[in-house]
Amino acid sequence: MDSSLRRAAELTPSRRWSLLAGAYAFCCAVLTATALSTVLDLFGEVIGLPASFVAPILAAPALLAGALVWWVLVERHGTVTYLRGAAFGLLTALVTGTVWTLRFVSVWSAEMLAAGPVRLLVGFVLGAVAVAGVVVGLPIMYVRRRSRGASDGPPTANSL
Repeated sequence: MDSSLRRAAELTPSRRWSLLAGAYAFCCAVLTATALSTVLDLFGEVIGLPASFVAPILAAPALLAGALVWWVLVERHGTVTYLRGAAFGLLTALVTGTVWTLRFVSVWSAEMLAAGPVRLLVGFVLGAVAVAGVVVGLPIMYVRRRSRGASDGPPTANSL
């Protein structure tokens, strides 16, 4: 029984990579939020976030979303491709952006989201983080592909 508990608590390479991908997504989201700080500081202010921690708070959903998206797209299928890396970044960014858009709607209502300048602002931010997500998904996929061990199996012809 003790060995079965130990095995259940042990981190497999897939779980480790998923957690690493979540942490990587969080770090990249903090950098992206910092780069977009002029827009996101205002956004954080209108939904009641503390001004000194806006970037890490806005990036927080990427930690969980990144780990889950990586596991679903990459580790569960065992397919380590650059297309899946780009999809990982894109989906993680869009999930994170959607979480905060829903938070905005919960504070200000959907009618406010439909207002012209707000809609433009949300569209700009989601577009910028989507592009950033695609770009940041590629380096972690490169590292994952380079670190494939014997336990992961040989690379396939479909792994480009």
